[in-house]
Amino acid sequence: MTEAHILLIEDSSTQAQQIRLILESAGYQVSVAAMGNQGLAMAQALVPDLILLDVILPDLDGYKVCRRLRQQGSPYIPVLMLTARSAVEDKVEGLQVGADDYLPKPFDERELLARVNALLRVRQQQGELQYRLEEVRQSQEVWRRVAITDHLTGLYNRHYFAEVLQQDFEAARRYNTPLACIMVDIDHFRDFNTRYGHAIGDVVLQGVAHILKESVRRADVVARYGGEEFVVLMPMSNVAAATVTASRLREMVEARVWESAAGPLQTTISLGVASFPEIKVTRAEDLVICADRAMYQAKEQGRNRVVVLTSPDDKQEQGERDRSGSGNWYRPRNSGPT
Repeated sequence: MTEAHILLIEDSSTQAQQIRLILESAGYQVSVAAMGNQGLAMAQALVPDLILLDVILPDLDGYKVCRRLRQQGSPYIPVLMLTARSAVEDKVEGLQVGADDYLPKPFDERELLARVNALLRVRQQQGELQYRLEEVRQSQEVWRRVAITDHLTGLYNRHYFAEVLQQDFEAARRYNTPLACIMVDIDHFRDFNTRYGHAIGDVVLQGVAHILKESVRRADVVARYGGEEFVVLMPMSNVAAATVTASRLREMVEARVWESAAGPLQTTISLGVASFPEIKVTRAEDLVICADRAMYQAKEQGRNRVVVLTSPDDKQEQGERDRSGSGNWYRPRNSGPT
């Protein structure tokens, strides 16, 4: 490692100049600090590959400097301590505070370079290991994203949603905070696929998914629940807040026009809302069941509306009908109901 950068912390200008000439003659880049605090600042700013640290300094002794270097955290920089002290206790103290090696003065030039080379090899190996670990971590993160993501819409998949649902429901029960769930179904989607084909159907699925994802809070979880169904989990949201969100989503989808090979298209969605603890459920999956029941009631009542379930046993629920009053959507823009 002939281009390595070494920081020398040495208060003796004579010895600093001698060591600097030895290191620079071997091809190393050298920076020099004459004080402990100066050395700490330079170490943080320069992030050298190796630090040569004298034990005896005017302000902080080398042991304190080494200890503070280790307290600064990553990146890890090897430290070779230099001192005229030869007692075993001095060497032990230096190693205990985090030094990697110890070289007593006076030293032979060849021994200095040998120890420097050895520590730089360790630093290089550490860097390579960290790089490989980072590659592994990134690879694992990629595979995790693949495992929890629906490949068509880019939303979370049902498996990941089930994990988050359980966690958020337990937190809501423990701290008595609200947790809302919105079930979303694209109206007449099967008929639409039959008429226009699955390729254009995928365009609409992706478009609705994008609206859902971009129109909720960052804390909310949006997932594809299956087929043309989506689900939104909203921590810290009561039934009123969730209903406002559901109504806004319905209006945004209704107003959206998708350009496709079949021409401009519009569609609508039906939404069901349930929120804990307004609705008394004891299991996380029951919250989703209630939202799903509300969504099916919205479809039975004519679609393109929001229905709120206020009790697990409710039969007639409050609903928000689409303003146009039409129940059949999925149509080319400006054409009649299908």
